[in-house]
Amino acid sequence: MHVWRYACGMTREINPGLADSHAARMLAAGLENASRERRLSARKIAEMLNYKQSVVLSHMASGRVPIPIDRAEQIADVLQLDREEFLKAILKQRHPEVDWRFIEGAAEGASSEGLVHELAVSMGKPLGELSMEQRAVMREVAADPQPRRRWLSVHELIAVETIREARPAVSSEGLPPSDLTAIREALRSIGFKED
Repeated sequence: MHVWRYACGMTREINPGLADSHAARMLAAGLENASRERRLSARKIAEMLNYKQSVVLSHMASGRVPIPIDRAEQIADVLQLDREEFLKAILKQRHPEVDWRFIEGAAEGASSEGLVHELAVSMGKPLGELSMEQRAVMREVAADPQPRRRWLSVHELIAVETIREARPAVSSEGLPPSDLTAIREALRSIGFKED
């Protein structure tokens, strides 16, 4: 740990757990952005946050002291940080022993916002830009208790497309038993073994 000496002779150690935290990095970036983009001095920011000395902000950003949970929203507002993300980061900083993945996963599962965001990121565009065909498939997936059973891999797709070309009604009517038997016999004749 690094030890810093104050003018009054007191020492304060840098806590690597605090210094390496997302909260400390967010705070440091927020202070830097406020200084660069809005021309706010550390002293002015401290004044806006009702701190008597600006050094306290430096101590929080460098990991010498933890960021107070009860000041998270005020600090986020002054530094124009995302309030929710900053508060979560502070909670993780203050309580590193907690498995936050469990809590965050439960919260995401409880709201549809996490799923919507995840789908939009996967698609690379907003959900509003889904085609009608994509929407229809997503409804079917959501309604099916075992959707993976119906899902085709890229490798299976050509086989199904071949069947659809030969039997256009397969999607709505399925294949008659005679066609299924013929497919099985054809596969056996070329050496395919069923599980």
